[in-house]
Amino acid sequence: MIPPFRNVLLLNPPSGLYRRDDRCQSRVEDQTVRIVFPPVDLALLAAVLRKEGAELRIADYPARNLSWEQYQRDLLEFKPDTVLFNVTTATIQDDLQAARLARRTIPGIRAIARGEYFEKEGETLFDQYPELDLALHGEVEENLARLARGESPSEMPAVLYRKEAGVRRNRGTARVEDLDSLPFPARDLLDNTLYRSPETGNPLTVILANRGCPARCIFCPAGEVSGFRLRLRSPESIVAELRECVERFNIHEFLFNGDTFTMRKPWLLDLCAAISEAGLPIRWGCNSRVDTMDAERAQALKRAGCWVVAFGVESGDQEMLDRMKKGTRLEQAERAIAVCKEAGLATHTFFIIGLPWETRASLQRTYAFALKLDADFFDINIAYPLPGTELYQIALAEGLLENPAGSYAQASMRTFSLSAAYLTRWRRRALLKLYLRPGYIVRTIVRARRAGVLPQYLRAAFRRLKGLI
Repeated sequence: MIPPFRNVLLLNPPSGLYRRDDRCQSRVEDQTVRIVFPPVDLALLAAVLRKEGAELRIADYPARNLSWEQYQRDLLEFKPDTVLFNVTTATIQDDLQAARLARRTIPGIRAIARGEYFEKEGETLFDQYPELDLALHGEVEENLARLARGESPSEMPAVLYRKEAGVRRNRGTARVEDLDSLPFPARDLLDNTLYRSPETGNPLTVILANRGCPARCIFCPAGEVSGFRLRLRSPESIVAELRECVERFNIHEFLFNGDTFTMRKPWLLDLCAAISEAGLPIRWGCNSRVDTMDAERAQALKRAGCWVVAFGVESGDQEMLDRMKKGTRLEQAERAIAVCKEAGLATHTFFIIGLPWETRASLQRTYAFALKLDADFFDINIAYPLPGTELYQIALAEGLLENPAGSYAQASMRTFSLSAAYLTRWRRRALLKLYLRPGYIVRTIVRARRAGVLPQYLRAAFRRLKGLI
């Protein structure tokens, strides 16, 4: 048994502004469309702990541009008995300073880290950071509730924890089968004014409508974390959360996160109908796979208030798509973008370059395909070998890692024929050429003026160019 949780500080550490979900883990400044999303994952964990009677605070230090000194001041003022913090692979060493500083400030405090990194790695970190008590991975809500009640971690799956003889890893998976059983995120603990749409400047939040992905892309950990299985919340639950956001928190803009949002067509059509019937004054975007979009889905999304759909197109070279196990065809991407445009939806395409088999020829095919699709927004990311992915194992086995401190914008690995430095240069030049097309600039300005958001577009364009030049 461990003492029950009473006061808990949940935080994103002041170690850089990152997307801290398990799937992405990208640095915000690496994306050409830069959005600081609220830590809805922490707000959900806070809601779980609130049901167990804990007093809670959430601190998003990177979003507020605050320092480790402010973190220490918060510890002294709040005096939590537990700190729980998110980690990313790129920031893990800095993130764990949250445990070290907490123990120095409040002797006896519990320090719990959460993140996909611990799915396959992490044991050695317990030696480097004796202040770290537990590490959680997977869907941690049920484990966290049990810990909060004072239960021992010895019988919990997907946990690393200290024992007298060293560190123990409990195998198994931590997943929530009934997503409707989870409480709504405790958004009252967030400063919702911090998180805004880069297009309109209005507050924006994330809705977690589904979990899981059956795809087996070699660069993404989402499938293994979720057991390659899709689970969905009910439309009634989602609409109730949307209503709470509008009526209680005055939030009217949303992102439905997760690449599998449009996968189950009947569910999607039911959800869109429920959103339309609710009559809420909302505006939202979603992610999608190119093989899960058709005209009926696109039209339903538009009627329900969706304005933009993002697709992981990944490559313009079919051989690269096959090698990364994306499970899609180039013609499916063309059809998906076309039906969205016909329905009046904006499109955002994501590409990933730098997998081991990438060549100059395949890069040129990806660039040509991006031109052909002609989306309203686009991003090119460089493959980053996250521990636990098949890409990570290939990179290690083939000796491809050149810059472990790399990112989605600065290549960390070479390919069999291209250096990491070449990939980094190619990405920057390709994005500049794509965004500086005269026709694209005129079209974007016209659309922004019609929508009354031209100042926001100009500011975003300046930041984008500044980051690329």
